[in-house]
Amino acid sequence: MAYPNQARQLRIGGDYRNHLLVQIELLRGDISHEELSERLGDVTERCLARYIAGKSHLTESEFRDVAKALCIDAQILARAWASSLGLRASSKNAVSWMASRAYQRWRQHSRVANRGVPSHPSPMAVIRAKYADRLPIQSPPLWFGSYSRCEKERDTPVNRARFARAYEMLVGSVHGGLSARDIGALRGISGERARQLMICAAYTWARRDRIDLSGKLVPFKNEAGFVKNLYAGLRFFAQQQFNDLATQALMNGLVTNGDQIR
Repeated sequence: MAYPNQARQLRIGGDYRNHLLVQIELLRGDISHEELSERLGDVTERCLARYIAGKSHLTESEFRDVAKALCIDAQILARAWASSLGLRASSKNAVSWMASRAYQRWRQHSRVANRGVPSHPSPMAVIRAKYADRLPIQSPPLWFGSYSRCEKERDTPVNRARFARAYEMLVGSVHGGLSARDIGALRGISGERARQLMICAAYTWARRDRIDLSGKLVPFKNEAGFVKNLYAGLRFFAQQQFNDLATQALMNGLVTNGDQIR
């Protein structure tokens, strides 16, 4: 699927991300970049852009969504991706095989993989962006474990007080705009501990109100730039492909003219 010149140029670094970009560009056919953006949808587009930027890995389901947007079988896209890297993907499940290889590669070379950088915004960021108007200032009558099938905490005054303290921190983060570090300092605990308590309080409250706090629903502040760079990369490889074809046509023309002169 990849042109020889492109494959040689990119294989120098073995960059899985650039190879995937090339395959997307080669296989999108008549689908314009604007239409591709619509087909991907906001969530898948941001996941792909974050992967290309090296900020997170691409899951198998996200890879299948990319293939669906291109209107091709995910196995075909996976095998083309593998082939461009000089790899031979499994014939039975190339998608899982390539997703696993790409994840391992990302773990080895990513600057953020081992730094605890979240793949998606925190529950506090999701509430702040989408549900701030639904988060009451006063602590609701809840406790850690309420509305949960897994946690076995009982409804006691002590457990309600523990939840109320964490909920106050959550309110300070969402409505007060305070960081976990600042909230922890005010409470005499670490920023990480404050973050953990706020996450627990957020999910407890969200379960009661049946609110989805999936981080994929809300972009990071810099994700717009990642998406812009994604299409800049596609346009770059499209231009490179055009230049390669033009050079090839020119060389073929020179050979033909030389044969005629003889």
